[in-house]
Amino acid sequence: MKYLVLALSFCFVTICINAQTPKDPPAPYLKTKLIPKFTIANITDSSKFTNLDLPAGKKTIIIYFGPECGHCTVFTKKMMDSIDLFKNTHILMVSSFDYGKIKKFYEDNNLASCPFISCGKDENFFFISHYGIRSFPSAFVYNTKGRFVKKFEQEIEIKELAGVK
Repeated sequence: MKYLVLALSFCFVTICINAQTPKDPPAPYLKTKLIPKFTIANITDSSKFTNLDLPAGKKTIIIYFGPECGHCTVFTKKMMDSIDLFKNTHILMVSSFDYGKIKKFYEDNNLASCPFISCGKDENFFFISHYGIRSFPSAFVYNTKGRFVKKFEQEIEIKELAGVK
């Protein structure tokens, strides 16, 4: 009986502690569910690229990456090998890392060969906080109306990413 009371007391204390533990608030992108207002430095010429430069009426995938990240390199190679799956999508690849490293990644992966891929530096670290980025690569899919549909992290399957409507 003594052990039963002790076990029940332990369960009660655990439940009370968990109920009082603050939860992380949802990332801002989950509040509006719309493509956010942003400005990045275009990797090709340092010009400003904003949300207003995204083509209207197309699915948009925002990919946050690290230019020296092994997962990002493998993911990008797989994406480029299956690029036909994304021909009706605008892909925005963004990083906050050194401009020169992002440009090298852009060139090494031949991203310029796809007119529907934009790449740039997030100079203000907006995307990290807006999306609560915790791993590379992270992808955020928006439908043709600019509404958030799905988030992907780390090991991203290309066909699944391309198939999101």
